[in-house]
Amino acid sequence: MPMDIERKVTTTDESPVGDHVSQTSTVTHVPTSGEAKEAKADRGNAWIWYVIGLINLLLVLRIVFLIFGAQSVGFAEILYGITGFLSGPFQGIFPAPVVGGAYFDTASLAGIIVYSIIGWVISRLVDLATRPANSKKI
Repeated sequence: MPMDIERKVTTTDESPVGDHVSQTSTVTHVPTSGEAKEAKADRGNAWIWYVIGLINLLLVLRIVFLIFGAQSVGFAEILYGITGFLSGPFQGIFPAPVVGGAYFDTASLAGIIVYSIIGWVISRLVDLATRPANSKKI
């Protein structure tokens, strides 16, 4: 759905004899359908990367909590519950080094990498499906 974008442009010129001339005009730009499609693709990509960023943030917090040996109480319990589902598919792929009560969660690190790649692939598919063929952003 194209929308009108208006802006006022004011120019001031000074003539050699000291007179000031000022002009105000309104410029209207109606986006083309290609520009509207690009805006929708940008919006879709923003949502994709927002979700991927949130997943990665949670997994990084899980890694940090486990490195410092955080007990499963309060916020840590909620975090472990949410991120256990996200890191579950990657459990056991790589060994997790354990030192005392803390360990490095390699499953979460693998999850961060894989979810970022999946986000990039989905973002590219959105671009290919929604952007016009003559777009410079593909």
